Amino acid sequence: MIRDGILQEGKADLPAIRQWIDNRMPDIVRDLTRICRIRSVAEAEASQYPPFGKGCRDVLEEMLHIGEENGFFVQNFDNYVGKISYAASPEADAIGIWAHLDVVEEGEGWEYKPYDPTVKDGYFIARGCQDNKSSAILGLYILKYMKEHHISLSHGLELYLGTCEEQGMYDLDYYVAHYPLPALSLVPDSGFPVCCGERGSFNAELISRRECGKELLEVSCDCGLYTIPDQARAVLAYSRERWEKASRLSAPITAERVGETIRIIAHGIRAHASRPGDGVNALTLLAQALCTQELIDGENRELFGSIPAINQDNTGQALDVFCEDALSGPICLTATQLRMQEGRLVIGFMSKYPVTCSDFPFAKRAEKAAQRRGFEIKITRLAKAGYFDPEHPVARTLTQTCREILENEDGPFVMSGGTYARKLTNAFAFGTGMKLPPPPEGLFRPGHGDYHQPDESIPLLRIRRALEVYICGILRIDRLDIKP
Repeated sequence: MIRDGILQEGKADLPAIRQWIDNRMPDIVRDLTRICRIRSVAEAEASQYPPFGKGCRDVLEEMLHIGEENGFFVQNFDNYVGKISYAASPEADAIGIWAHLDVVEEGEGWEYKPYDPTVKDGYFIARGCQDNKSSAILGLYILKYMKEHHISLSHGLELYLGTCEEQGMYDLDYYVAHYPLPALSLVPDSGFPVCCGERGSFNAELISRRECGKELLEVSCDCGLYTIPDQARAVLAYSRERWEKASRLSAPITAERVGETIRIIAHGIRAHASRPGDGVNALTLLAQALCTQELIDGENRELFGSIPAINQDNTGQALDVFCEDALSGPICLTATQLRMQEGRLVIGFMSKYPVTCSDFPFAKRAEKAAQRRGFEIKITRLAKAGYFDPEHPVARTLTQTCREILENEDGPFVMSGGTYARKLTNAFAFGTGMKLPPPPEGLFRPGHGDYHQPDESIPLLRIRRALEVYICGILRIDRLDIKP
């Protein structure tokens, strides 16, 4: 049961907070619908509507407009980041809540419309609703609760809105370089309670040292670097022998003759690339089919064989970068992208390495392993891991708040995914994931309904409970020294 202490010390009682949230749920759904109607896939090098394209600019403007409608002061920092602020004295340190408004591409296979939001059986369904637009609306209604109840906080309370989290966090790179940060930052882009550690990133492309054989005309697989792909394609030159072999392929692989070509398509199940076991990697399926059926020549099979080798256990063994620690377990490394460039094969992989392994020689060891497999390597990202002391008073207070409101004993944790917290000072991810009953049977097909998947959704109950935790938690930590 909920103890009285949190409510008395937090200056508010939970039943009243719950009633306020219930009364606001129609407004929350309305506002979430407004921003989920906008397709906001970031274009990292947008030539029109810079810096990240029209969708990201439109959704930022819409969210700031919603903030203005609710009587808050809003700022647009050069279309990279927006801010909605709750009144505080200018000299007060601020608590920042960070959400991102950009989304991953919708992909194929949706049963619901990705940008025409649906509410069904207690679930809000639209691309980006869980990751991470609901957190933007969550932040707005935290501010709104404080405003409507005339609560005078010791710290400022600010909602920050990013526009390029999914494509490299270039929005935050720009903001951090040009504008001041709040004293403490909370990032609702993870799970409850406190995420005290985020693994580091080692991402790269493997580029074949020789051109591919002439029978390989085209390959493509790109659902985003951080997504287990649900589709991968290869186009081969037609020959009678090759077509006879391809015709023997069966689901989840399809083969089709198109003129003087053979089109091979592998179908998988999408998931976040930091959780490869949750999906089925179509890129691996394609490579295995091409190799085992000998649809490509021996040299190409050597190149394509690196894909299942990398993805066999997702622990970096194939590239000689296996590492682990007691806090976060082994590295997670997954090949998710494939293309041809000037006749050469290009394999893109991402990895999340343990929080204590920032000094591991990833680039040096992977380069040697890649050369042995016939590839050069191009490092695209090498970012250090982040760690926040779980014994910090703020972390302890928020963990206890979660335990009391959500009625469980979960403690701080380390995660494979990356959030804005890794780019900020004195920051950690906090919510909004939590243990809830599964969706009603039949609402979603397997591989559907979660973030980065078709039919992305979020339970309305999760939004309600997360608001309870955040409102009570901020009221409690407002009385603490929030500095490192």
